[in-house]
Amino acid sequence: MEIGELMAISSEIGNAIRSCISGTRDYGDVIERRERDVTRRIDMVAERALEESLRRRDRCARIISEELGDHVYPAGGEPQFTLIFDPIDGSTNATLGIPLFCTSIAYSPHVERVTFDDIRASVVETIQGRRYYATRGGNAFVDGTILPRAVRGKTKRVLSIYTYGAGRIPSGLLQFEREAKHVVVRVLGSIAMEICLVAEGAIDGLIDVRGMIRGYDIAAASLILEEAGGIITDLQGEELRSRELGKSGDRGISCIAVLDRSEYYGRILKLVQDDGLMDEG
Repeated sequence: MEIGELMAISSEIGNAIRSCISGTRDYGDVIERRERDVTRRIDMVAERALEESLRRRDRCARIISEELGDHVYPAGGEPQFTLIFDPIDGSTNATLGIPLFCTSIAYSPHVERVTFDDIRASVVETIQGRRYYATRGGNAFVDGTILPRAVRGKTKRVLSIYTYGAGRIPSGLLQFEREAKHVVVRVLGSIAMEICLVAEGAIDGLIDVRGMIRGYDIAAASLILEEAGGIITDLQGEELRSRELGKSGDRGISCIAVLDRSEYYGRILKLVQDDGLMDEG
């Protein structure tokens, strides 16, 4: 599958989501509850839009998705490739009318064991119309502009820090959040979008210590960040490249994502390893 076809599929899913939001009042209704999440009506609209896109193209895929799990569509077919799919990243924002959510899709030519390193192309389509995309070895882009882009006028570092619901928050991170004066903390509610903003250079780093992220949440965005020159690791500093996606690898992830691989990454890593306060500069 070429990036152009993946972008076309992503666009069709995005259009279905926008149509659902503009044309129905119950798109945010919860239709299924799980242990740590829920499925909303809009999530299933996106899932069905992906299936319809594949049906029109006479394509059979293994799909690893948030709502329908690890499955083959059409059922009983012989999959040609794997798609890692998050129908709506930021569904709470979507339900509340906060325009910070996206749909994300990543492609791997492999069908059996698929890792982050096997992802060859990805698209993160924001519902307000912005599109991030990348191919492995072929750079990353937002709406045709290569990433990272020049960010003008920023006077402070900006970090996205997710701690809510965490069983344990590193003491260094707590101290940093209490005492930092020259760093702006933003939590936007859409992890894929925020990783793309890190790739763009708008956000300096993302920290998530909750252990709640799944592979489908960040598969597409992680390739975009890597192709922009950034890095995403777990809290021990290990890259996610060899982590399996799907049933066998569906364990909660905590992560750090930065564009600056050098000194600043090391300073963030110290925060989550309880080594104390990071210099705010």
